[in-house]
Amino acid sequence: RSDIVKYLIEGDTGLDSLYTEKRGTTLNDVHYRVFGGVLESMFSGFGGEILYQPHQSRLAYGFSANWVRQRDYDKSFKHLDYQTSTAFGSVYWATPFYNFDVAVHAGKYLAKDVGATLEIRRTFHNGWSVGLWATKTNVSAEDFGEGSFDKGMYFRIPFNGILGASNRSNYSTRLRPIQRDGGQRLEDFSANIWWDIRGARYDAFSEMTKRLAP
Repeated sequence: RSDIVKYLIEGDTGLDSLYTEKRGTTLNDVHYRVFGGVLESMFSGFGGEILYQPHQSRLAYGFSANWVRQRDYDKSFKHLDYQTSTAFGSVYWATPFYNFDVAVHAGKYLAKDVGATLEIRRTFHNGWSVGLWATKTNVSAEDFGEGSFDKGMYFRIPFNGILGASNRSNYSTRLRPIQRDGGQRLEDFSANIWWDIRGARYDAFSEMTKRLAP
């Protein structure tokens, strides 16, 4: 990720992403997604994710894996020599405390380092979400450089209230104090299903009764 500036400069008019994806649910409690193509500005590849979300349980369990190759800095269809795989096992907890959710992901990251990520998010009744995350891997603080380990903030803003109509679109972003190589994932393709279906969980409905028509 330390090469991100090269992509922003040399790939200013390049292709950010172009991929195909399939999602589905089987056995009621098992959700999955598979995808492939130009996944983001820095990597192309393919992968998949599976989530086991037991009915009326605040705990869920997931696994995601990807194979990727680094794209050329101009964000064309050319690639550099670097390639790797990532894999994560995840545990999610929808806490009963003020709509806070906690997730732990452990596995192999894009720089081939191994470690774990802790995420804590709070979702408000209007759909806005805010959260923090921190990742610690076997990259030492000295090798990682300034900041010692990867960390940052997450924001999600739904367009529902802004546009004044029923709309499922939203804007989400992650803010880091500094961008390094250690502890990096494919943010949109590693352990995302649980967050995507959060609004459809049983506890989300039971705790936000104002969303339900009488």
